[in-house]
Amino acid sequence: MTAEPPRTPRPPAEGSSVDAPEADSAPAGRPGSGARAILATLASVVLPGLGHLLFRLGSRRVGLALLIPFSVALALLAVWGVTQGIYGVLAVLVAPGVLSVVFGVNLGIGLWRAVAGLDALRRTRPGLLAGGASLLILLAGVALPHVLAASAISAASDYLDSTFASEDATPPPVADATVEPTPSETPEDIFATDSPPVSPSVDASASDGPSPSPTYAIAPFPTNGGNGTLPAFGAATPWPKPGAQPWGNDGRFDLLLIGSDAGVDRWSRRTDVMLLVEVDVATGKVAMIGLPRNLQNAPYPPGPARAASACGCQPGLLNEMYVEATARHPGLWPGNGAVKGIGAVRSVVSEITGRPIDAVLIADLMGVVRVIDAMGGIDITVPDAVHDDNYPKPGVGDIVLNIKAGRQHMDGQTALAYARSRHQDSDYGRMERQQILLLAIRDQLGPATIFQAPALFGAAKGAAWTDLPRESLPALVELFGKAATAKVKQLRVVPPAYPSFMTAAWITQIRQDVAALLPGSPTPARSNYPLPVAAPTPKPTPKPTPKPTARPTPQPTASAPPGDTPTPEPTPTPTEPPKEPTPPPPEPTPTPTPGP
Repeated sequence: MTAEPPRTPRPPAEGSSVDAPEADSAPAGRPGSGARAILATLASVVLPGLGHLLFRLGSRRVGLALLIPFSVALALLAVWGVTQGIYGVLAVLVAPGVLSVVFGVNLGIGLWRAVAGLDALRRTRPGLLAGGASLLILLAGVALPHVLAASAISAASDYLDSTFASEDATPPPVADATVEPTPSETPEDIFATDSPPVSPSVDASASDGPSPSPTYAIAPFPTNGGNGTLPAFGAATPWPKPGAQPWGNDGRFDLLLIGSDAGVDRWSRRTDVMLLVEVDVATGKVAMIGLPRNLQNAPYPPGPARAASACGCQPGLLNEMYVEATARHPGLWPGNGAVKGIGAVRSVVSEITGRPIDAVLIADLMGVVRVIDAMGGIDITVPDAVHDDNYPKPGVGDIVLNIKAGRQHMDGQTALAYARSRHQDSDYGRMERQQILLLAIRDQLGPATIFQAPALFGAAKGAAWTDLPRESLPALVELFGKAATAKVKQLRVVPPAYPSFMTAAWITQIRQDVAALLPGSPTPARSNYPLPVAAPTPKPTPKPTPKPTARPTPQPTASAPPGDTPTPEPTPTPTEPPKEPTPPPPEPTPTPTPGP
């Protein structure tokens, strides 16, 4: 047999695992094509290591080392997200300290993807044009999304830290010293508004007796907007703050939502939107109770304010409670600064509804304007056209407002005008439009807004305050996850179903109707306030008694006997004024007695 010639060993194939140095594993002297470089970079951006494996860039072990850890971590996150659901994931993310970890993980993933993409680009040895295109892919697919994600995470963490306080952020609250008026004070003395506050003084020379009572009065209205700022981060509250589980033992979570309006064009803060949201902890069923701003005779809670009032109630409008507690009679309400006014609104709403309020969330309507602008505007289906000849636009003055019916795209200022205007209908119409605006915002805050998250959090920062601690957010997110698909029952305390002027009987009826919204609610207690205040009985005005008309008295002559001098008869006083004036009878003319 003829011997076969010896075979020449074939060179190792490109991408084989022969013990060649990895730095020289790419074909020497042969630059990769532009399309190959771009596609390899793109594959590495989608999944680190995928470009190395598909285009045999270097050792297979390099591609697997880049691909396997990333893929395993991604799979574990996907399984966790599917099993927990979106609300379960959010409950973990809002827990204190978690967003800081997420921020670091985001940077780590971005760095991992960048290394994989750059290594794939290096191994393909592209030309100038293909290399520039590959770098643009890296910037758009790796740098940009991770920078945006880092910005959103940072903004969310900053917003949560500046809105929700830690449970141990402040010492136990201490209520203000309260001056209790004596029962001898009259409502006119307590609610005087035309004089500055008067402090009781003691006269050493005075004898023992009743001490003078202070007169409570409203301070002069400042011109710069008054005490319209929201409370500071972690401000002390005169009521107990909710804990990590922000509801009591009654199986209900009651959150009071307050939409307020404050600024240089308005004095102090007016709570024009008051909505009590009640959630059944077990089932997630929701009840919403809307209270109008112009409710009158709202009962005060037990305490100095109730004792100082004749009716134990707020004689003005319900939205004046903030001013009532912070400016008119601050000595009658506990707390400090703006918390005093928020606490007054909270306590009165609790008296009306018969529900213990677990937490408060107050939002400034001007902050809503900034949020809507950050969203790029908002789409609202306007049921009825709005026309206002004298709408007070903040910072501008009175303008003519025209908003047509139908689907409208509004910026922040227009949306605020839609919610604030009330000249064309009433406060009840305005209240309905405010709810339409809030629902429109809720509907448009979807997944697409993730790209606007930094601007949204920045716009909302400083425009809201709550007494909910940061530790309570995971439990709240899980509770709202139950309530997301539950049926919502609504109760609006507006005419004609309810009068705007409250009595104890109507307060009791409201409490019963609130309790009937969710099954299993305890029977509410009957209300004994507000007390009826008897109108002062006017004293009868004495009728003027007409003075007798002076009649000329004849002078008797010397020869006339005294008994012959005629005496004028008194004019009778009529008991009722005649319907028509009657001329007086002619006076008798005295006849002189002839002399001797």
